[in-house]
Amino acid sequence: MAGVLLSLTACYSDYVHLDYSLHHGARYNNDSSKVAFVLSTMAYRPAKGLAAMPDGGISEYLLEEVSIYTLDTHNNTISEVADVSDIANITGAYRSSLDIKTAWDGQLLYYKAAPVSDWSFYLENAADTKEDSLTINELKNKYSPPLVIDTKTGKTGNSDSITFAGALNNSKKVEFMTLSNILSEIPLAELGLEISLIYPKADKKYIGETIYLENTSPLSRRAVVEQIISELSADEIKALLTEMDNYQESLEGQERDEYKKRADKLREMIRSLL
Repeated sequence: MAGVLLSLTACYSDYVHLDYSLHHGARYNNDSSKVAFVLSTMAYRPAKGLAAMPDGGISEYLLEEVSIYTLDTHNNTISEVADVSDIANITGAYRSSLDIKTAWDGQLLYYKAAPVSDWSFYLENAADTKEDSLTINELKNKYSPPLVIDTKTGKTGNSDSITFAGALNNSKKVEFMTLSNILSEIPLAELGLEISLIYPKADKKYIGETIYLENTSPLSRRAVVEQIISELSADEIKALLTEMDNYQESLEGQERDEYKKRADKLREMIRSLL
């Protein structure tokens, strides 16, 4: 029994997995020079060992954030304009749990945020203490009116339903895949996914778990390439590519074919740094 309890206390992988999720409903401003969109970002350590049985277990979340960004369509740069992670603390950061709408009127960006389930659901099922109930009611009051941000000055305030409805009606929707493809080219650090800050670990360990594909998260491997390997010299980068080639040659049969298949995209990312 003592051994089982000990195994459960160290029940998370040492490999951090990164993820982000674009919410539906992004909107252009009046002249289509900017887009407002909502993004959930997450980082977690998967369960391992007995804790992962029988269905993968429950991961340890290191990051669960939900933010509203604007995208400049001329140069594809993004800026975070509002953090609504306080709702995610109650609902979780998955987009399926949240209903966040954005709308424009000139430089003013309006947004309306709420859980998909009614606030009463969380008061009944997630409020274990009086403090929990107070927190949920404070969030309900905070987000009951639409909120507005002046994107030039950064000033924020409350709006009203009629004004928000008018702005929403006049804001053109952005095609989901168009925006998703743009975001896929933006460095992960700009989305708030800086792997060494989320889960501090020696660069050497991050590089090793990446080039040997020990970390199964493609987004984590991309973060290591962008944020750690990119800081190496050209000779050091070439040495990593050689190390990957040598490792592949040391494998046999299906294991070798599988490594090559999974490593090809990683090689491309690393070579692009030279």
